Amino acid sequence: MDIIPGSNVDIVLDFDWLNEKIDVRRATVYELNDKRIVISQTAPPTGRYNIGKKVKITYLLFEKDVWVRYGINGRLTRIVNNYRLSGYETVQAIEIIPEPGREFFNLRLFYRLEPPLDCGLTLFLKKERMNILNISLGGVKFTHSKDYPIQPKSRLNLILRIDEQNYDVEARTMRISSVSGRMGEKLEAAAVKFLNLDKKIQELLSFKIREIERKMRYKEAYAED
Repeated sequence: MDIIPGSNVDIVLDFDWLNEKIDVRRATVYELNDKRIVISQTAPPTGRYNIGKKVKITYLLFEKDVWVRYGINGRLTRIVNNYRLSGYETVQAIEIIPEPGREFFNLRLFYRLEPPLDCGLTLFLKKERMNILNISLGGVKFTHSKDYPIQPKSRLNLILRIDEQNYDVEARTMRISSVSGRMGEKLEAAAVKFLNLDKKIQELLSFKIREIERKMRYKEAYAED
């Protein structure tokens, strides 16, 4: 494994894709092998109601001059009250049964950006350009015509254009909501979650979101009165 005893990790306890919220808690690795990983009690502490829950252990690796975050899926199986750390010292610890393999993970997944027009970020559904309301590495919310309704839980094949380059993206519809104002009769909003987003696309989208964010902050800071 990439982590060893003493490594600092971030434990993801909960994903809320619908509201784009994430529960992340810090911990230290005590011991590990292919069958179990023992970590310190998290900060803030993890309660016993989390026993049996699927979790993700995330950590940073330095690759090609940049820090990259990876995640290991697992299940929290028990909280040990008297884990022997060294000598007579005992502490509370958490045991996780890991799944094989690792995957790229980004804790900025849930940062939502409301992109301005003509910012180099465009979304298409069935070759029709959608109006992006907000976007993150986890998904996108856009408006579309009620003449071609989208069903909840349906899978969509989208095209995400980043600086004139098109990328095929698969997504699942999480929520359909109404649009306020006079356009409410013609449009509705769809919030979708990206599925199996390629690492390259994640990196490009992450860079583009940060670039747009910087430009927006610069304009706000130096806007004329």
